[in-house]
Amino acid sequence: MSTVAADRTASRDSFGLRFGPELALLTVVLLWSTSHILMKSVYAQINPLAMTFTRFVLITILAFAVLLIRGRPGQRGLDRADLPRFIAAGLSGFTVYQFCYALGLDRTSPFSSALLIAMVPLISVVILAVTGEPTSGRAWLGLVVALAGVVIFLSSKRDDAGSLGGDLLSLGAAISFAVYGIVNRPLVRRYRPETYTAYSVLAGAIPLLLVTLPGMLAQDWAAVTTGGWWSILYTVVFPVYVAYMLWNWGIAKRGIAAATSFQLLVPVTSGALSAIVLHEAFGPVKLIGAAVVMAGLIIVRTRSRPSRALNEEATT
Repeated sequence: MSTVAADRTASRDSFGLRFGPELALLTVVLLWSTSHILMKSVYAQINPLAMTFTRFVLITILAFAVLLIRGRPGQRGLDRADLPRFIAAGLSGFTVYQFCYALGLDRTSPFSSALLIAMVPLISVVILAVTGEPTSGRAWLGLVVALAGVVIFLSSKRDDAGSLGGDLLSLGAAISFAVYGIVNRPLVRRYRPETYTAYSVLAGAIPLLLVTLPGMLAQDWAAVTTGGWWSILYTVVFPVYVAYMLWNWGIAKRGIAAATSFQLLVPVTSGALSAIVLHEAFGPVKLIGAAVVMAGLIIVRTRSRPSRALNEEATT
């Protein structure tokens, strides 16, 4: 019996090691896709800045509660040399990203927001190329194709200044998250998930709370329904805290290129949910532009000789 039990345990461990990171990243896709729809719905009750302020007060409390509970005796603290990287990760991955994401989603559709934020892999290619990382011709081809798709996609909104502004904010969110993924790589190797998550959240939450405070003060909180509060709690626990931890773990196990490949599924899932739940309309120009963007992303993700830094995996 002990041998059978040991074999079963080994089999489960083998499955977890082989497929665990992919399952974690697919969970992130689902969490982020549903978040786009839920957040858009909640904005009917809560203004985006008030929503962001409330979420990050709760997220910061949650992050440090988990750190306190899961902290191990003798666990090393932060190295002083890593503080600038923690600050950069917090500013890019939380302050700028969440601010642009919230305002962008408020001004555009969930599908548009998801599609433009999915540009993260392409933006990562550009950033790494600028910093001296060798980049294949296939990656540049994918970038050109995707950018052409973005131009086509945004041209369908040239008469809607509000929506176009939301799209540009969403692109800003994509740029900041690409920076976050690159800056954060060494931290996910040197620290436990609850440690780098808590301190990067703190670094990002402090300026984020300052810039969103006016929206919080202007919010009519008496008008928020019970469902609205449940939505806030959901978006605190799952699309940000849980998703970020799973995302960083996936990067640590599979590398940033493999992890960001899963972002291709977010606009597809968000588009389907947006059509079903919010009855979003999809005209021909919008669909053609989205298809070209996705083609460019696929080209980048299937390049034959991936960049070493984009595919760097953990040595654990």
